[in-house]
Amino acid sequence: MRVDYILATHLQCKPRSDRVKAALAEGLVVLRDVDGGEHVIRDATFQVVVGAETLRCDGTELKRPFQRLLAVHKEADGSVEDAIGALAHPDLGMIGRLDRDTSGLVLCGTDGGLQCLLAHPCSHVSKTYEVALGPLRYARVHAAEGPPSATGPLDADAESKFERGLVLDDRRGTKCAAATLERLGALRVRVTLAEGMHHQVKRMVGACGGAVVGLARTAVGPVRLGTLAPGAARPVTDEELRAIARAVPLRLRGGAARKAHQPDAGRPCERSIRARKAKNRVVV
Repeated sequence: MRVDYILATHLQCKPRSDRVKAALAEGLVVLRDVDGGEHVIRDATFQVVVGAETLRCDGTELKRPFQRLLAVHKEADGSVEDAIGALAHPDLGMIGRLDRDTSGLVLCGTDGGLQCLLAHPCSHVSKTYEVALGPLRYARVHAAEGPPSATGPLDADAESKFERGLVLDDRRGTKCAAATLERLGALRVRVTLAEGMHHQVKRMVGACGGAVVGLARTAVGPVRLGTLAPGAARPVTDEELRAIARAVPLRLRGGAARKAHQPDAGRPCERSIRARKAKNRVVV
């Protein structure tokens, strides 16, 4: 949650009021991190991980704002709303998303700032997926390569391709950041990446000759799916919150810092490109 919103609640004023600006400018706001270190906060857009970090203003500890953060086990072809059930809240929003045919871990929270920290590219919060592969190679990309080899449907050097950063088979030749591929069997792999492009795991596996027939997300940063039953939800623990706070560096908590560290900051995202094409499409 942004520090100016927490401070405004304490001072009983608006986040952009002169009282909030003065407290920040005078260095009265101090953050205590999960390891006990103290940092003077002057940036109004600085994001605090509520529940893991505390704030003081002029020596007075600020009241902890309300927050609900849930780990949800989404079923394939199921909905997150059904899994949340009695833990629902009007301000609850999904942190990232999963395709309808994908199962696994989805985080949902009431703190939009935490959603931004976890989803922003500069935070490099990893996501882990377990992938079930089809028995045949991806015919569209590797039509001339014949039946699968002894290494299974994926290329023999797929691990090194993931580590170097794959170039996706699309019109733009999109370059992916380095990721990790671990073989769990002839038709099962584990993929860990820190990006979230459209159908990225399926496209990366396809670029190495595989076809995804099943996909499940097992972890988002330090939060693991574990033994959570399909279609169920649980609150994120305090220990997991502290791990999230450690995962996102303090230097990237401010809005200007995140914007400066965003990769390809001047390039439009895939979603905006698709929307522009749809808008300009001429129906004959």
